[in-house]
Amino acid sequence: MLAPMVALAVTAMVVFVGSLMIWAAEIDRGVRAHEEDLVRRGISGNIAEIERSIVPETNWDEAVVNLDNRFDPAWAAQNLNDHYAQNMDFERLFVLDATDRPIYARHHRETASPATFGHFEGAARLVADVRRAEARRGPIAPHKPGAPMKLVSRAIQSSDFVFHDGRVYLVTATLVQPDFATVTPKGPRAPVVVMALAMSKGGLTRLKERFQLAELQTGVGDQGVERGRAKLVVETLEGPPIVVTWAPQRPGADLLRRAIVPVTLVILAFAAMGAVMVVRARRATAHLLASHRSQSEFLANMSHEIRTPLNGVSAIAEALERTPLNPAQAEMVGIIRGSGATLERLLSDVLDLSRIETGAVSMENAPFHLADAIREATALAGARAKDKAIDLIIDIDPAAETAVAGDVLRVKQVLTNLVSNAVKFTSDGYVAVAVRAEGPGRWRIEVQDTGVGFDPADKARLFNRFQQADGSVTRKFGGSGLGLAIAKQLVGLMGGELDAISNLGEGATFTVRLELPLADAAGRATAPALQSAGDADPERPLRILLADDHPTNRKVVQVLFSEFDVDLVCAENGQEACEAFAAQRFDLVLMDMQMPVMDGLTAVREIRARERARNWIATPIVMLTANALPEHQAASLAAGADLHMPKPIEAAKLFAVLQHVAESQAVSRAAA
Repeated sequence: MLAPMVALAVTAMVVFVGSLMIWAAEIDRGVRAHEEDLVRRGISGNIAEIERSIVPETNWDEAVVNLDNRFDPAWAAQNLNDHYAQNMDFERLFVLDATDRPIYARHHRETASPATFGHFEGAARLVADVRRAEARRGPIAPHKPGAPMKLVSRAIQSSDFVFHDGRVYLVTATLVQPDFATVTPKGPRAPVVVMALAMSKGGLTRLKERFQLAELQTGVGDQGVERGRAKLVVETLEGPPIVVTWAPQRPGADLLRRAIVPVTLVILAFAAMGAVMVVRARRATAHLLASHRSQSEFLANMSHEIRTPLNGVSAIAEALERTPLNPAQAEMVGIIRGSGATLERLLSDVLDLSRIETGAVSMENAPFHLADAIREATALAGARAKDKAIDLIIDIDPAAETAVAGDVLRVKQVLTNLVSNAVKFTSDGYVAVAVRAEGPGRWRIEVQDTGVGFDPADKARLFNRFQQADGSVTRKFGGSGLGLAIAKQLVGLMGGELDAISNLGEGATFTVRLELPLADAAGRATAPALQSAGDADPERPLRILLADDHPTNRKVVQVLFSEFDVDLVCAENGQEACEAFAAQRFDLVLMDMQMPVMDGLTAVREIRARERARNWIATPIVMLTANALPEHQAASLAAGADLHMPKPIEAAKLFAVLQHVAESQAVSRAAA
């Protein structure tokens, strides 16, 4: 047993290390590609920045006057030389006339021979690009006197890298144009200004500071690049390319180096774990039980945390529904209530499924009246069936009018899921529930509908989680697809069978077979025996103590009781509830279970102890809590509560409790 587990651990570590290396290499490749993109965009940005620095002196009415309408070398020296030398230190500057003949040149700040323009062979191509753009632009209309001044032209430029005398220059050709057209070119073509910036003066090396590139180097021509260095090739006109190289960041490799020690320690830990595997195997059962307990606690907490805000939504919507509403408002409130009920049902289904899978569900074995249970479970779908104009038929064998032993809650849950499912998938016709005896203590419960049915080929997956007959049905009818899965597993836990037969479009029949032996007691449910424990003063309203740490839950009860003559005292924890109970008598106590300082169960035990010490009549206590699991109900009753009501609050049930207490108080008054 140990050898396969060790082999599995070694294989897992090899896969882990290999995956880590692949992941690190992918990170480094991604970073290198990102840096190359940054450098590429940085070069484009530099070119755009240089082009923008040229425009102010070329898109200018005064430049049209002094470089086109007439050529003024002094103006060119004063404006072009000084401006460009101070701002960007262009090494060479040329002015070409309308026929592309060089008429002015400078080298740094010194005037040079215009004939030197011929050495920049690639520059002629840039000038040709500018001329084509000038032709597409067409002539510029002169400014009309008295009209508003506005810019009439956009820069026409062409830039590229040119190799000249063993050096690389960024050469930009820019057309001379008016800005406001107070003057216009004297002919169809205007002069062109050509600027050359030597890249060795720091052009590309600025990328090092801008993008934090390490060991940035630039060269000319195809050069060998050391392994691991990033490279970007920038083509030049009629010459060798510019090659930019740098040492890229390698976060993946750095991570891999830092992971060597932890991975080694993990491997050693696995070796140590293999040495004690036999001992751990003996403790596996205990650990599994602890895990189940932890999951049960998680499910309980999750149920509480979701039901608490859901209580505010559902109960307030129910209270709002009883107020005067116009039809649109009533429809919106109905949507809220329906959505809340759907969410509660989904929450219950998910929790039930999780509890079944962890083995946290136990089956009760108590007497109950089988026919009553069938009728009660079926009645829950009555309103929905009535809304859809579907007949809901109940056919109960007289033999089922008896008491049986089993878990009534789980039987009702299974039947409720099946009937609700049948109503949901039936648009016209009927849903029939039939109960038949198949022998002593053996029962067959059938739920038949005239709905959409399902393909017999889909039967095998019908009882799987999150499944319905097909994708289109899921989209049309909605639902979580948990109801049948839960019903199937609950029936299995009760030792029974659940099966289904159908044809597509011909309805479906779900059959439950259960062993429910006959019991002695009648098992009929009775209303909780609640009576007032306070004095019988006919002049005072009912005094009710509410203990709940959540302000929304307290507000919900206040809203629900607002239409009744009650004196509601609120406490935020069990300790405050006990202190309030010691100060005055109450007719009813509504106690939350999960509260800070003192929880509800402890508070109930304290109240019962105080009553016994003073020989008081027991005050009705209802646990009004989001802790809705069966073990929570059992804990409430064991602590001394009379009733356990899970949240979201059902107003009808709460009002029924209030009515019982009020009637009990009326009896006490009459007896007095």
